[in-house]
Amino acid sequence: MHKGLLILGLLHNHPLSGYDLHRIVRAHGELYTDLKKANLYYLLDRLAKDGYLKVRAEPGARGPRGERLIYSSTAKGRERFIELLHEILRSFEPSHTGIDVAVVFLSQLPPKDALALLKERRETVGARYTQVAAELGDIANRGPLAKIAADHLLCLIDAELQWIDRSLAHLRTVGWARKRRGNVHRETAESHESSQNNQAAKSRKIKTEKTNSSK
Repeated sequence: MHKGLLILGLLHNHPLSGYDLHRIVRAHGELYTDLKKANLYYLLDRLAKDGYLKVRAEPGARGPRGERLIYSSTAKGRERFIELLHEILRSFEPSHTGIDVAVVFLSQLPPKDALALLKERRETVGARYTQVAAELGDIANRGPLAKIAADHLLCLIDAELQWIDRSLAHLRTVGWARKRRGNVHRETAESHESSQNNQAAKSRKIKTEKTNSSK
């Protein structure tokens, strides 16, 4: 959804070729990193088929065709851009990378190995933060909206670092102990036996009270 918004946004005010769009995407580095070249041209073709873009051929380009395709937004495309802008800013969908599932199964590893993996992840995420911050440095100077967009991306990575630190501290403090299935069954049986004993004691008490009252 956001990739379509990106393309429609870049074409909202003036036409561009596929090459120019790709150049802009690359210039923004990490901010538009998930829009690859092949994906860009696929989306351009799909948006054109859906009536959001119109395409014209312009002569003079290098290559066997000797022309390049220029994309521009239609009235329908401009309306769709506004719709997507509102929809994305109003909604929130957490990103699922699979880490939550992997963490659950850390119990299958020895605690030492599991902790080592979490530490390794922290090093990876920390290096990623440094890389992204460096790439976004110039973008943040282009204007206030670019700055807060870059800040949002860095905040997501920083939140991951904080989560790893909390997790490591929690596991070091609480440990890895958990109730085994056998222990659970035993505790359930003990609880049932205790309940039966309590019920029997209550029955004996009631019988004794009745016997005393009849004397």
